Amino acid sequence: MKIRFNAKEAQYRAHQEGFDKLLVQSVHNETLIGAENVAKLENALARYIGTDEAIVCNNQFNAFVLLLMVLGLKAGDEVITSPLASGIAVEAILFMGGRPVFVDIDEAGYTIDVAQIEDAITERTKIIIPVSLFGRCPEMETINTLALQHDICVIEDAAQSFGSQYQGSRSCNLSKLATTSFHPDMPLSAYGNGAALFIQDAALRAKARKLLALGREKKAFTHVGIDAALDELQAAVVEYKLSLFDDETDRRRSMHQHYTQRLKEQLITTPQTDSESNFAYYPVCCEDRELLADRLHKAGIETRIPFQNPLHLHKAFTPLDYRKGDFPKAEKVCNMLLLLPLHAYMSKDDQEQVIKEVLKE
Repeated sequence: MKIRFNAKEAQYRAHQEGFDKLLVQSVHNETLIGAENVAKLENALARYIGTDEAIVCNNQFNAFVLLLMVLGLKAGDEVITSPLASGIAVEAILFMGGRPVFVDIDEAGYTIDVAQIEDAITERTKIIIPVSLFGRCPEMETINTLALQHDICVIEDAAQSFGSQYQGSRSCNLSKLATTSFHPDMPLSAYGNGAALFIQDAALRAKARKLLALGREKKAFTHVGIDAALDELQAAVVEYKLSLFDDETDRRRSMHQHYTQRLKEQLITTPQTDSESNFAYYPVCCEDRELLADRLHKAGIETRIPFQNPLHLHKAFTPLDYRKGDFPKAEKVCNMLLLLPLHAYMSKDDQEQVIKEVLKE
């Protein structure tokens, strides 16, 4: 029997009646893009996060583009971020003509090393994008303080940290701008793709809403925008999953703790985590990652290698003129990381099978 990496199939089986109702309703709904379900999801997200409003769109790349557009990013402007990330933010920065500037990670939690950020700031620096990783938020208090001192905007990349907290506040509400993703591998997911952006400034929010609908207002083009509206079905699915989210987080927390307790028997390291995580992933670091991944695969256990390379070593980003060795901590960790299956619908027997295979010599 296969042990799945994520909860998509098991979650559907556990709540099939509710999901089927949404699917049937979508067939009969004449409005397919950005209407009633989108408004309901935005309201639910805002209540959950504790913000005035949320704005949803069709994917996180477009969410970043919208945020960079409302901030007025121009060609040559610099944006500081981490090389250990999905690359979506970097693609959006380059798409807008900006220049990504990487800062290495810290050795404890694998998020951006705040001690190195100030050295990367120049007169061209406009934005810092700290990336949450595996449910752990970066040191946002230090980052926000530093940004305020240098008159720089901060965009929290909360793709992997929806539901996590930092100093008592929810991720997506840790800076004046943020974005999260509803990709199927994310903590809160759609059946396809989707994303949300959070903007504290009301005028910038209003501009973002116009831009995501091709710059139209009452069918008249008032701005040059993009086509980024979320469809009604995905909005309904995410809203329904949000109602399950806290209970699922509690189950993942228990499983996360069990993994940690059992895997202490093996010389396997994990990134630092804390009680405020969403426990959406269980990352391990091991020298023989490929051997472990292959052994688990042969045992029917799905895993994920989160990063094939840190971003500065990808061919597409060669023009940024970074070299191997520029960010040694990110390079080392990237070659060792493996994600074990962890989701709310995973049985105790399945988890024990994973642990057994990991500990096998």
